[in-house]
Amino acid sequence: MFKLDDILSKPVRWRDWDQNASLLAFLSDLQANILKGHGRDHTANIFLGFGGMSRDQIAELLRRLSFLTTSALDQLRAAEAFKLTGVSGGRIVCVFLARGAYAKLGVDDGKVPGDAAFRAGMRARGKLPSLRFKGIPVDFPPLGDADPSQWDHGGPWSQANPEPDAMLLVADDSAEMVDASIFAVQRVLNGSGCRVLGIDKGLAQRRRQSSGGNPKGEGIEHFGYVDGRSQPLFLEEDLDAEPHARWSPRFAPSQFIQADPSHCTEVASGSYFVYRKLEQNVKRFKAQELELAGKFPGMDPERAGAMVIGRFEDGTPVGLLAEPAGGDPINDFNYDGDPNPAAARCPFKAHVRKTNPRSHDGEAERSRLMARRGITYGHRAKRPNGADFPEDDRPERDVGLLFMAYMADISEQFEFTQSAWANNPEFQHENTGVDPPIAQTRNRTSAHMMWHDASTKRDAEYDFAPCVSLKGGDYFFAPSISFLQRGP
Repeated sequence: MFKLDDILSKPVRWRDWDQNASLLAFLSDLQANILKGHGRDHTANIFLGFGGMSRDQIAELLRRLSFLTTSALDQLRAAEAFKLTGVSGGRIVCVFLARGAYAKLGVDDGKVPGDAAFRAGMRARGKLPSLRFKGIPVDFPPLGDADPSQWDHGGPWSQANPEPDAMLLVADDSAEMVDASIFAVQRVLNGSGCRVLGIDKGLAQRRRQSSGGNPKGEGIEHFGYVDGRSQPLFLEEDLDAEPHARWSPRFAPSQFIQADPSHCTEVASGSYFVYRKLEQNVKRFKAQELELAGKFPGMDPERAGAMVIGRFEDGTPVGLLAEPAGGDPINDFNYDGDPNPAAARCPFKAHVRKTNPRSHDGEAERSRLMARRGITYGHRAKRPNGADFPEDDRPERDVGLLFMAYMADISEQFEFTQSAWANNPEFQHENTGVDPPIAQTRNRTSAHMMWHDASTKRDAEYDFAPCVSLKGGDYFFAPSISFLQRGP
C-alpha cells in the first residue's frame, strides 16, 4: 500500500494499477483529463448555476453526475485499447466546482479547497491593481482582465447571469456525438432545479505537417501555429517516448494534483482548474506579422511570426533552427545558447519563451508550469489536408482558444505566469517587453518595443499589440469522484 504523497511525488506508471491497490483506488477516483489530455476534437463546456437549490438537491445532482464522470483509469485504459484496436474510447465527462458550489453545499471551511485565488474568484482577482507572490517582496502587474461588461454577450458569460457554480466538460470524436452527450447530461439535469447558464463549444483545428508528424494532423491555434506541444508529463509511459536531452518534460504529479480536502478516501485527489475564453483577432495578428517583417529588409513574414511566437508555424523552435523543419514538432530544446537579449536568436519576449523560459537552472521557473488542456473554438473555412488558413479567412472575432489548465496553486502558477511573466515588460530581462500575443497590458516605453533579428544583426522598434481578449471564465476545482458521489 502506498500513501497519496508517495503516488504524487514522482511520475505515475499507470499500467501498474492491477498490481497496486492504492494506485487502482487513486486512478479510479481521479477525474479524467488531468493526468493526460483526453485527445478529442469536439467538446462542450456546460456552465451551471445552483441558485435556489437546497443543499440536498445539489448533493443529489452531483451524485447523479458522478455516474457519468470519467475516471483517469477509464480514460487511460480506453486510450490503450484504441492504440491496439482503433476502437474509439468514446465520451469523456468531467465535473468542476466553483467556489459558489461549496458555499451552497454548506461544506465546512476545512474541506473547501483552500487556494486563496479560487476562494476569491476570477472576477475579483482580475480587478486587483497588482499582485504579489510567495517569497517575492515586490508588486507585479495586474492580470489586466477585461471587465465582465466586455465579455461575451449571451451564453454563459452574459451579464444577466450569475457566476457559474459548476462546469461540465463533455468531449467526443464528433460534433454529433457531443450533442448526443449533451442530451444525455440534460436528462440528468432536468428536474434537478439547476440552471444551465450556457455552453461554450470547442472545435480543434488541425493541420498536417509537410513531412511526418501526427497522421491526424497537429493541433494548431487560429493564428496558424502548432499549439500544445510543450507540456509537462507525469505519466512514465509518456516519458518513455519523449526525448529529453536538453529539456526534461518530467514533472511530479504533485505540481498539478493535490489531496481533495473532502478526504472521502485516503487517496482522493483533485486539481485546480482555470478556464478562460480567449478571443483571437487573427486579422490584426497577421497584419502585424507583415508590419514587423517590413522592419527588417528581406524578412519573410513567417520568420517575423516565429520571432513573436518563438516557434515557426509547424512548431520548429526558432531558437534551435533558422527555418521550419516539418515532422514532429521539436520539444527537446533550451535557450542556453542565448546568453543575452542582443545575441538571442529567440527573442526573450517571444510567447513560448515568456511562458516557459527553459533556463538551465530553472526549477523555480518549472514550478510555475501548468498542465494545459485547451481547445480552439469557432468555425473556419474547410481546407485541404496540410493547407494553411487562406488569406481571406482572417476573422477579427468569434474564434479563439478555450484555455483550460490544471494546477496545484492558481496564484503561483496561472496568475504568476500571466502577471510576472506575460504582462511584465521586465521579464526575463530589463526592457524585454510584454508577451506579444497574450499580454493583457501594453508596452510602456520604446525600449520595450525593440526587436532583434539575429540573422542580420539588425534592431527595429515595433509595438506588437496584443491580439487576444478575455471573453469569459472562472476558477474551478476538479474534485474526486468520491466527493461527487458521497457529498460533503
